[in-house]
Amino acid sequence: MDRESSKNKYSNHRLDANRGTEILPHHHRQTHHNGSSISEANGIDKRLCRSIKFALDKTAIVALTDAKGKIIYVNDKFCELSQYSEKELIGKDHRIVNSGYHSRQFFQAFWATIKSGQIWRGEIKNQAKDGSYYWVDTTVVPFLDEQGQPYQYLSIRFDITARKQAEAALKEAEEVSRQQAEMLQRALTELQQTQAQLVHTEKMSGLGQLVAGIAHEINNPINFIYGNLLYTAEYVEKILKLLGMYQYHYPEPVAEIQDTTEALELDFLMEDLPKMVDSMQMGANRIRDLVRSLRNFSRLDESERKAVDIHSGIDSTLLILQHRLKPKGANQEIQLIQDYGNLPPVLCYPSQLNQVFMNILANAIDALEEQPAPSLITIRTRLVQGKEGDFAQITIADNGPGIPAAIHSRLFDPFFTTKPVGKGTGLGLSIAHQIVVEKHGGTLVCISPPGGGTQFVISIPLYRR
Repeated sequence: MDRESSKNKYSNHRLDANRGTEILPHHHRQTHHNGSSISEANGIDKRLCRSIKFALDKTAIVALTDAKGKIIYVNDKFCELSQYSEKELIGKDHRIVNSGYHSRQFFQAFWATIKSGQIWRGEIKNQAKDGSYYWVDTTVVPFLDEQGQPYQYLSIRFDITARKQAEAALKEAEEVSRQQAEMLQRALTELQQTQAQLVHTEKMSGLGQLVAGIAHEINNPINFIYGNLLYTAEYVEKILKLLGMYQYHYPEPVAEIQDTTEALELDFLMEDLPKMVDSMQMGANRIRDLVRSLRNFSRLDESERKAVDIHSGIDSTLLILQHRLKPKGANQEIQLIQDYGNLPPVLCYPSQLNQVFMNILANAIDALEEQPAPSLITIRTRLVQGKEGDFAQITIADNGPGIPAAIHSRLFDPFFTTKPVGKGTGLGLSIAHQIVVEKHGGTLVCISPPGGGTQFVISIPLYRR
């Protein structure tokens, strides 16, 4: 189609706000090949256009704009929904109903589509004259000239506000349901954690009472034995001294004494008896230390915070775990390195802090059970000065296989464990973290770089914040 014929074609149509789309009559009569006149065809087209406009006005929101987007025609439904009159809309562009909901990029893509001659379809949120919002399902059809350039745009819209409101309400209800489900899940997790901690605390309390009871029962007889051993050693020394004097002054005893001396191996007895007494004293000292450590570990009489020597708590815990450091079967002996700094008394809950040491050291021993020699646990204490005050820093490190980076964030989660079923509850580190952070206002950090080895760094403020 050439430019002139195209111009004639488009010039035969105009939009009228009152009468609708009309076809302008020609001033001369032409005849179709079937014998009907063009004027008759124009009459049919005119009635058809009026029917189409009537149908659109009943169902759709219609607007026509020029190439620059200026409104040149709107139907009644557009005015009704936007609450603007036809007079207020003609000559304006659609920014008059812009709600500000859509981004600049949204409209850039919109204009790029229709200016290229393509039909654009989408959903737009508009704002009516009274400030209320409404949604329209929009189709914009560009009218092209003979050069393929848009010269008008026809917009056909349908009101979908009710549907969008229903979708928003459904989405809001889903979000509320999701939040409620998350709250319930958190509450359930917290309940499980609290229950497990209560059970664990009750077990530790029961263990503490048992340990304290055993320590008390052992303490009395061992003090009796230890006290008597001092006199026994003294008596043995005196008797042996007397026997030595007899042997010196009576080197030739009677036959009966000589026979008995040989039968009893008196020389051996005199040499071995002091060693036996020394051995019993060492055993008694060991038992006394163990009893003291048990009482120090349980500390049932120290449920409140008090200033204590952190090193004594660590040593007491190590004494209880001593048997696990020794070689057992194919497992090598675990070597212990204690590098203690100069720490002042630390204000803390002693029994709970000892529980932290117990949990972390037990985990370190577990990690080294199948570790080839050397198996090392290093305990280091330091006084650290920070911006928020001084801290007692306790580092417990092992040279085991380390902890995979993927599970670092879950180490202190309740019930999380990498140990086989039946060997770990997943509560040890969780409770340790709670005791250090919540009870003492400190920090508990795990450092396990690639290549093996794990460090747990405990920082306890010297003065509670």
